[in-house]
Amino acid sequence: MRYQLLVLSLVVFSCSSNQKSSNKIAENINTASFKKQKALSPAEIKDYYSTKIKSQNPALQDETLDRYTAEELSKMGESQDPLLEISLACLKRDFTKAFNSASKFYDRYQKVPSYWTQIANCHLVQANLRKAMLFYNKALEIDAGYVPALNNLGVLYQKNGDDQKALVAFEKANKQSRFSKTPRYNLGKLYLKYGLTDLSLPLLKGLLNESPEDVDLLNAVATAYFFASDYSSALIYYQKIPRDFWRVAEVGLNLSVTVKNIGKAQEAVKIFKEIKKPESRMMNDYYQDIARQLGVDL
Repeated sequence: MRYQLLVLSLVVFSCSSNQKSSNKIAENINTASFKKQKALSPAEIKDYYSTKIKSQNPALQDETLDRYTAEELSKMGESQDPLLEISLACLKRDFTKAFNSASKFYDRYQKVPSYWTQIANCHLVQANLRKAMLFYNKALEIDAGYVPALNNLGVLYQKNGDDQKALVAFEKANKQSRFSKTPRYNLGKLYLKYGLTDLSLPLLKGLLNESPEDVDLLNAVATAYFFASDYSSALIYYQKIPRDFWRVAEVGLNLSVTVKNIGKAQEAVKIFKEIKKPESRMMNDYYQDIARQLGVDL
């Protein structure tokens, strides 16, 4: 999904708005029309993305579409790559289009693990976890070391609340390919979830060195230092995040506490007051807790 959902590429099915008459279609049918297309080998398919749309989180954009915002995805038009089109359709939640396209390209792509991974990703986006696992395992039948499928099984396990299995899957994916960035990212975020900053920081900072403007990575590294109570280091990375993002609760709340803990209480309150009130219950509870810490009346 992604790779966290590590998605590699998925589809577009043709529209029927320009229909020909049935007689015209009949004229074009011959014995070649009923021949199956030759199946491609995995070596004939590229396993990376190429897009002119720059993401606010560019670190993994050549491996996954999952970290593009809805606005960024909307700017992506039709692609000549069937797998990429399937992926785009799924992330845009046009599942009918995605699955019709997957069916259309079955003959050519049935031996390609990324094809089955894209179908699995579509099910994962819909929270059809059992179906997603079935198709990830199909990809792994073709290539037992296929990193996107291994990584996305980890994502699936996390969605199912099984972080231990997710850890094993991410570690296996990372061991399989040290050059793949998404497993490192997912490992770093999972370690961070449990406050294991000594394990998460090397992974996250290594990725950040490759993409120093990636907003999500800047926030993750800042959060790791925040968890370690190293507020001075945390502030260095928070200050690299564009100020518009400070209004997002996932960034601004810990930033406001960081600023308070380095002795700038008034500035911390100012930052807090500009944060958009979060919609999720868990984040809203944290929002109210930080308000109490800062002495802000809501």
